[in-house]
Amino acid sequence: MECREGFLQNNIILEDMQEIYQSRTAWDKLDGSGIYVTGATGMIASYFVMFLIYLNEMHNYHIEIYAGIRSIDKARGRFGHYLDRKYFHLLQGDINAPLTVQEPLQYIVHAASLASPQYYGKMPVETMLPNVVGTYELLRYGAEHSLKGFLFFSSGSVYGSVDEAEGIREETVGSLDWLAAGNIYGESKRCGEAMCSAYFREFGLPVRIARIHHTYGPTMDVRNDKRVFSEFANNILNGNNIVLKSDGEDRRAFCYLGDTVAALFKILLEGAAGECYNVGNPKAYVSVRRLAEILTEVFPEKGLRVEFQKRTDEGYCASPVKRLTPVNVDKLQGLGWEAKTTVEEGFARSLRYLAQI
Repeated sequence: MECREGFLQNNIILEDMQEIYQSRTAWDKLDGSGIYVTGATGMIASYFVMFLIYLNEMHNYHIEIYAGIRSIDKARGRFGHYLDRKYFHLLQGDINAPLTVQEPLQYIVHAASLASPQYYGKMPVETMLPNVVGTYELLRYGAEHSLKGFLFFSSGSVYGSVDEAEGIREETVGSLDWLAAGNIYGESKRCGEAMCSAYFREFGLPVRIARIHHTYGPTMDVRNDKRVFSEFANNILNGNNIVLKSDGEDRRAFCYLGDTVAALFKILLEGAAGECYNVGNPKAYVSVRRLAEILTEVFPEKGLRVEFQKRTDEGYCASPVKRLTPVNVDKLQGLGWEAKTTVEEGFARSLRYLAQI
């Protein structure tokens, strides 16, 4: 989904940026730094980059932004005229190839990944490579260039099936059938995490791992992303009933994008090197069915409802993991982070924004 030209003029985006800034994070560490963000046009990474732009534009930071992309057109749609700023540099190429940036980098944020089940069956190799080979190449570069910080976007998928009733903690180890098509993504994230940990132990590279759980927000690609929350949002925006392709009883903790990005910066700048942190909102732990009901209530004048239908999408390989356990974020909260946005408020903000563009 494309962002309007001059996204900082949009009240919803600007309010989110301001909320992130007020999270009392050590922003001064970023002033004058060079930061490379891979997968920069993705849903989460683009908001991360938008905040870097916000720091430069609204608070006079001097951050050199290096955005790893595949499509210049998509980058223009995301970031608008800010692409033309002298501090903004596009890096277009294969994330699995060695990094050849000559300018000094202080931080690398590795977000490039195919993160939707629609790819796992059709493109399992392409799903795995950025998390394995791409991660290796970036870590190798980082070890050779004395980075101040390396942040790996991992996923709650690494936990697999777990039995804990009190919440999934960072030390939780669940079972994961690595040969199952729907687990390709989670297993490759496990490998990426292990590689990050190895580079920390052997070379002292200050890596930090964010295990990101279900996140949604204004930059959702509702036209192309087949994950349930994107499909639901697309239905609402098009005036269609929400169609559930399961019983809807599976539960997830849905975290608003602004809260997620605030957490990612907190981990990068204040988290302990070599550590991993859950990123999610256990206060917004709802069933898929309840989420669908919440979305139909955003625009009550449309009179939309929830329907049930068997999934027939060829190549859609949802994880076989059925998680009925909330995520525990005590470790992240120990850094001073707190999720502030309810599911009702967050999806209302997201849909209102998407309806404008």
